[in-house]
Amino acid sequence: MPTQHHFNLDPKQVTIAALGILDRQLTLGGIPARYSELNFTGGIGDVINVNRESRGIPVQESGISTPIKNPITGDKNVFAAASDRPIPTADRRAPNGFINETRFPVQITTLAQNATALGMEQVAFDLRQFGAQVLTKLTRGFAEYFDDTIAAFIKANINRTSLTAAQKTAVGGDIEVKIPQANGTAANLTERALGIRTSLVDARMNLGIAGVPVSERFLICGPEVEAILLKDPEFVAVDYSGDTNALRRATIGTIYTFNIVPHNSFGLEMYVFHKSAMLIASACPALPMGAVTGSVQNVNGIATRMLVDYDYGKKMDTIGLDTMYGLATIKEDPEYAVRGTVIGEKFVRGLKISITETAPSGG
Repeated sequence: MPTQHHFNLDPKQVTIAALGILDRQLTLGGIPARYSELNFTGGIGDVINVNRESRGIPVQESGISTPIKNPITGDKNVFAAASDRPIPTADRRAPNGFINETRFPVQITTLAQNATALGMEQVAFDLRQFGAQVLTKLTRGFAEYFDDTIAAFIKANINRTSLTAAQKTAVGGDIEVKIPQANGTAANLTERALGIRTSLVDARMNLGIAGVPVSERFLICGPEVEAILLKDPEFVAVDYSGDTNALRRATIGTIYTFNIVPHNSFGLEMYVFHKSAMLIASACPALPMGAVTGSVQNVNGIATRMLVDYDYGKKMDTIGLDTMYGLATIKEDPEYAVRGTVIGEKFVRGLKISITETAPSGG
């Protein structure tokens, strides 16, 4: 009886499983908004136009909300009849709004891929669980790659340096805060934490003025800032999150509506932003004609292609994942204005908090 391959690999199911595993492994990579295209016909350097969600349709205190007044009202000695109310002379229908979703370009800049070769000896004797021994290793590599990539993108792009002086006056700019160097005393710990918390209140104000939604705000920081917050008695007592989903996402808690996510790529610095501040657009080309089998799938806004090929010379299966992607910050509509100041197509959905350590108080 011939030897049977003991893995029953359905490319579609394997790709869906891989994307599900990847989504659970992402920390920073899971924060940006997502857009994906399957069977992409372009290549690296091409641009995908993504719809920018429109703001709410304005409500006007006019039209049908204006009552038809009885001319006799106000005279308490005269009874008013319903028929005395005049016929409307103007259209009372509310004015029509319009859903105006503008588009912004996201350039596909990078092809990310990894693969593993499986010899016939491994398949026959060594591998028992494809998901645990093969698939999770492929997706773990992607998760680490995207986390590092998003960290570098945050450092380079989450700031308000493009705003003019007048625009910074209207919506606030980046924030600088000074805290004393650590000396281990209780007063010093309190003073350091107070500086961090005060800067976050200012950041919250600047986001609020710009109309950034309160939900899904993030605070990205390094281990140094995380330690300052965890040593703050008020934070530990009130804001520490024991939610398992938060811990799985590496969120240690919340403070002033910000979900705190520490990452080793950052030092003594903080970045605050809304989930909609960044977008990752992923795209996959169609399956090549030469591949043995494969599948292109999209799960939760991540487009990934799995290819299975066979090397006859080395007698090895090759299993790989790949995707093409681009990252962009989401800027506002051209007509966007705050408190009479035109902001236009500028980035206001996040900002940077720079932290400088100074000599402790009293020497």
